[in-house]
Amino acid sequence: MVSGYKVFNKGIINKYGVSFEEKKAYRLDISKHDVKYGKYGYHFTKRLEDGLRYFDGLNEDLVIAKVKSLGNVLESYDDYYEYYNLYVTDYLYIDYMINTTFPRLERFIQGYKLTESEIAYLTNYDLDKSVQKAIEYYQYGNKDAYVKSRRF
Repeated sequence: MVSGYKVFNKGIINKYGVSFEEKKAYRLDISKHDVKYGKYGYHFTKRLEDGLRYFDGLNEDLVIAKVKSLGNVLESYDDYYEYYNLYVTDYLYIDYMINTTFPRLERFIQGYKLTESEIAYLTNYDLDKSVQKAIEYYQYGNKDAYVKSRRF
């Protein structure tokens, strides 16, 4: 059994419009298709931050679930983007939803080394500059990012 995270759109709906429920298991008919990453199966990630990379958290309301694979599981990775511990399974249990009241985006910036293209993407949508401050502080180590300017 492998545990991880699955990110959904608001209403616990996946990218293909399929609804899911908490505390429920979902099983695919593998007699018709083999489980294959990127093609067929329930996808999830070991690390939450990798799952968040597949969604537009700035423009979408996201729901995050803790999940478990109860069946066949295949592991995959993407060396180009340095995403590891990506999984697909034929039998997925949605264990519980994670409380996302803490700002997800800032946690993402704090806990994961972003690529320059990801940083550029995030700063393009940042209207109040809070994301830029978080990037300066957590990604570049600028200790003055959160220092208020003094007026003389």
